[in-house]
Amino acid sequence: MSGALSQEDKLDKRSPVPAYVQLAQILRQRISSEIYTSGNRLPSEAAIAGSFKVSGMTVRQALGVLVNEGLVERIQGRGTFVKRLDVATSCFGLDSFRSILTDRENVEVRILKATVEKARGKALEALGLTADDPVVVVERVILHRSQPLTLQVGFAVFDPESPVVENMLDTQVLTDLFFQENCGSFKKGELWLLPDSLDERQAALLGAEVGENAFRLEHIFYDFAGRPAAYGWFLLTPDKMQLSTRVGVWNE
Repeated sequence: MSGALSQEDKLDKRSPVPAYVQLAQILRQRISSEIYTSGNRLPSEAAIAGSFKVSGMTVRQALGVLVNEGLVERIQGRGTFVKRLDVATSCFGLDSFRSILTDRENVEVRILKATVEKARGKALEALGLTADDPVVVVERVILHRSQPLTLQVGFAVFDPESPVVENMLDTQVLTDLFFQENCGSFKKGELWLLPDSLDERQAALLGAEVGENAFRLEHIFYDFAGRPAAYGWFLLTPDKMQLSTRVGVWNE
């Protein structure tokens, strides 16, 4: 930080606002004005203290405010850096899907299939079974406000004494699994969002066109012994599941 300070950059010694708060605001303004640019190091604490004629403690408090706001980060042995806008690590939530599934008054579930069959296809591999092992298979269409929302297909390791089997047949568990309202049967799970296209049967069930692009929200849940216990997917058209996220610093 070199050169004379502008009037706007000077601390008001007579102000009831603490010096560290004023200093944090000045540094914040310098970041937003790109005087301090993304990824670059701020002047040292000693340099900032000398420029503003404040104590090192005041500088550390001001920088602490910016760290808590996510504007800067301290790197041991290197200094304090303006944080980059990290798009690569952004995460997309399932808020739109959740808001529909939790609208219980307007959600209807139509069970198309609920049987015990021999394991086959990808479910056999995902659940670590052999071709002779039985699995619970459930297919259902979920409607929202009388309109098809998603086709859900689920497979679970068949064990008559396991609560997983009961859960598979309980429509309430549709939201429980994904939104942690009651998932006591499982320890952990994995989700994948994959591209897909609708075949003739899927398109008819979802009121869409054959070949229309779709999302397949694939999932696998593990029991408390770490074994795969339930596998399946939700099939949705993009207009039914909008993905959005925020990047950068949001302080509202």
